[in-house]
Amino acid sequence: MRNLLRVLPLLLALSVALTAGPFSTYYVTDGEGGANWIIRGDAAQSYAQHGSQEYAIAVSGGQVRTLGADPGDHGSLYDTVFNYLGTDYPYFGYGFNDGTSDGAYNYSVDWYTGIVYRTTRDWSSPAVLFDTGFGAGNAVGITYDPSNNSLWVSQFSGSTIANFSLTGALLSSFSARVSAITALALDPADHTLWFGSQNTMGTFYQYSVSGIAGQTQAYANMTASNTLGGEFDSVPEPASAFLFSGALAALLLCHIGRRAGRACER
Repeated sequence: MRNLLRVLPLLLALSVALTAGPFSTYYVTDGEGGANWIIRGDAAQSYAQHGSQEYAIAVSGGQVRTLGADPGDHGSLYDTVFNYLGTDYPYFGYGFNDGTSDGAYNYSVDWYTGIVYRTTRDWSSPAVLFDTGFGAGNAVGITYDPSNNSLWVSQFSGSTIANFSLTGALLSSFSARVSAITALALDPADHTLWFGSQNTMGTFYQYSVSGIAGQTQAYANMTASNTLGGEFDSVPEPASAFLFSGALAALLLCHIGRRAGRACER
């Protein structure tokens, strides 16, 4: 059992490598271009925004909620293929460019102050949670981590991605190889972080929560898309979870077979 536990991190990395792009569906927003995007594996599809300058995004329970970025803008409620569901969310005075949800609340970080806020699922009743200490104009990406009920927040001017408790205690951090980080999201199927960069639009990066670089996936039809907001559904999609479990099981069997002197089939 101890030997099996030692190889689990390797098997996890190998299972992720079996696919191109994220395991789960990745929802990203380009408010400047008036488009929402769905990324599945190595393909990306755009959908027209119903609102205006939609950037902050929260996805949970099969529903997508966006928020406008500037006065006069508004966000919208969608299903998970971006069909508008008839509800709008007005801008209410904060520089929210990305968002996340734990299923009960939404969270975002204010670009102007670096302070993290919690809101209701309909983006109302904002309440201060904590100050990241990143300073003004240096925090965009945010995503919820259900494994320890925490939030990951990314720097924009720098390359730090930090994990905070909901009371603001710094739990861990690492430095990515890119800066201007956007659309930070945690894939619940394999518990890895994905994000873009305003410096390399259309390219997205995968990291483990311990800071190990994984895939880099580029989408040719997104090179002009300023995707500030990004999220996965806070509940793993059954199909993605099944595929991931199957890949992991296959690699486990392969490892056991090698220990028994049998080669793995390709």
